[in-house]
Amino acid sequence: MFSYLQFRYRRSWRRLRRDTRLIARWGQNYINRHIWGKWHQVRLVRRFLLVWWLLIAVSAVGLLQQLGGLQRVASRVVAASGGTYIEAAVGDVQGINPILPDSAASTDISRLIFSGLTRYNSLRQIVPDLATWDVSNDGKTYTFHLRHGVKWHDGVPFSSADVAFTLTAIQNPDSRSPLASSWQGVNFETQGDDTIVIKLPQPLNSFLDSTTVGILPRHLLESVDPTTLREAEFNQNPVGTGPFKMKTFAPAAKTIELEANPDYYLGRPRLAEFDFKLYDTSTDALNAFAQHQVTSPGRLMPEDLGQDVAGDAHLTNYPMTLPEEKVLFFNAENKLLSDKTLRQILSRSLNRDEIVSRASGGQAIALTQPLLPGQLGYTNKYALPSLDQATAKSALENAGWALPHGATARVKDGAKLQFTLVTLEGGELSAAANEVKRQWAPLGIELTVKTVPRDQLQQTYMRPRNFQMLLYGVNLGSDPDVYSFWHSSQAKDPGVNLSQYNSADADRALETARIKSDASVRQGKYDAFLKAWNTDAPAAVLYQQGYVYATRDTATGIKAHRLVSPADRFYDIQRWTVLQRFTR
Repeated sequence: MFSYLQFRYRRSWRRLRRDTRLIARWGQNYINRHIWGKWHQVRLVRRFLLVWWLLIAVSAVGLLQQLGGLQRVASRVVAASGGTYIEAAVGDVQGINPILPDSAASTDISRLIFSGLTRYNSLRQIVPDLATWDVSNDGKTYTFHLRHGVKWHDGVPFSSADVAFTLTAIQNPDSRSPLASSWQGVNFETQGDDTIVIKLPQPLNSFLDSTTVGILPRHLLESVDPTTLREAEFNQNPVGTGPFKMKTFAPAAKTIELEANPDYYLGRPRLAEFDFKLYDTSTDALNAFAQHQVTSPGRLMPEDLGQDVAGDAHLTNYPMTLPEEKVLFFNAENKLLSDKTLRQILSRSLNRDEIVSRASGGQAIALTQPLLPGQLGYTNKYALPSLDQATAKSALENAGWALPHGATARVKDGAKLQFTLVTLEGGELSAAANEVKRQWAPLGIELTVKTVPRDQLQQTYMRPRNFQMLLYGVNLGSDPDVYSFWHSSQAKDPGVNLSQYNSADADRALETARIKSDASVRQGKYDAFLKAWNTDAPAAVLYQQGYVYATRDTATGIKAHRLVSPADRFYDIQRWTVLQRFTR
């Protein structure tokens, strides 16, 4: 039995070895014929195959591009939420407090953090913000009804007590708020958490302009001594009810970062963040834009328009207007300038179009009136005709101002026709002053231009009225009430009648025009004011200020056009975007 099993085993083993050798020989023959042989053939035609592979790759890329193009054609680009908008701001920021503005940059940032009872829309009209209002028949009582559900950035509910606290802080002389003059003699009282009643000593058509001031949180500031409000820690960590809240306050590092307020009562802003980078000059801001460090260089100044980056294809300009005039004030208390005939000649001899061209780069509108075109009461019918140089020389001769042979200044009764004009150093005001000097020189009027920093200009020259001539800008606001600029009661500080103009006719017209609500009555009173003003020529109005806001072309949603202050460009900030996406 064992021998049989051994036989079967040996026969099976021989069969397995034979089959294995056959499979090995078959496999080797297959590899030599179908793999190594084919590879040898490929080597012979490799250049031909490479060309085909390249053509296939190029075709694939082209196909993908075509498909992408078809998708874009079938889609449209829409603005998307999110992203960070970075704006270049020129100047320093010490703190953020709406009743204690310290710079244009701080005012801009304050507008994004705080809200007022009212605000200006894109057409320079007063509209509700934190409140709606009713006015009594006599025009003296305003009842404000606050929005429901508004919260401060820290989650505390907003109420009428916050409004009352803010107005008290403004009126308190220890707070040293520059807004105090607008609230003199104004009384107010709260009626529950959602109503505040404000009573004026007399009707005032421009009163609502004052209600755009940002409201402060009582719960965070009521324990702060008003004398130290300007130095309070709150100003570095402000809490408001506006569309953005403070994230990082680091002015020493030249950066201030804001983040969207998710509970903003007009809807969460579409931008995730709005940051400010601080620069010393507008030229630095433009350079930052060119280096892609900021989304917007901010305002384009007249001196910036000639720079190459200002014409960047990716820089979109938004021309806007301000109710701001550049005015050459004549000090009526000066012995020479007390002569209204001379003041008329000085004003009429100026070529305002040349001043606009040389000083503002064409960003302004030449003017001769203290009211703006389009404002209630504006008329040009009392404006005296301009004088060319020959006619101006004759007018000066007729007024007794002779030009001795070889002299550069005219003389009369031993007095020389020489003046010093003081204005802000640098920028367009300095350029405008030098253009005035250039135009007057051939007439025998010597003008020395003195430029000084803003603080020195205000404290040393404007407040004490320590000047012969002053070139400065005044913002008229949304209402044509120019009482504070031209009424005799405002001739001394803190009033801003810088020319110290005194006219009984002008005073009566201004007093009535500011308290009467009937448009036809106001029109007649401003007509009388302009007649007196043009006759007396207390100043030479030169031009209306222009404002050009620039930003990268990817930013959308900017709709503001007619501003009261530059910060009003943020009227619709909750709709601004910097991101885009495709949609079908």
